[in-house]
Amino acid sequence: MSKHKDIITQYLDGVHRGDHELVLSLVTDDVLLEKKGQPAFRGKEVLRAAVDNKDGIVHKDAGSLRPTHKVARMIEEGDTVAVDGTVEVPLPNGGRLEMLFSDYFTFSGGLISGVESYMITPTPPQS
Repeated sequence: MSKHKDIITQYLDGVHRGDHELVLSLVTDDVLLEKKGQPAFRGKEVLRAAVDNKDGIVHKDAGSLRPTHKVARMIEEGDTVAVDGTVEVPLPNGGRLEMLFSDYFTFSGGLISGVESYMITPTPPQS
């Protein structure tokens, strides 16, 4: 596994475990996080504030409501790695939301400098 892919694996594991210090250690100070259709985050300290926001979905005390990523593939080209798969998000009512994701990680100086994320809810099978 390449260094970039290993860092992404650590990043996703940190998200799943709620280890936000690990996640923050893997990004540049000016990281840009874009989840298409939502406001972007620019900078490690802005990301830290989002993690500390008790009303935010990425709050550090989310406990069992943390998302689980299942990576189908990673494709690397230079300092960019495309990752796709499924993400399962537990809901407060006990249900689960499964989405398809495609993330594009950009690296600078051995750290994640950008994440461009696309998520969609799969369409039920047609009969």
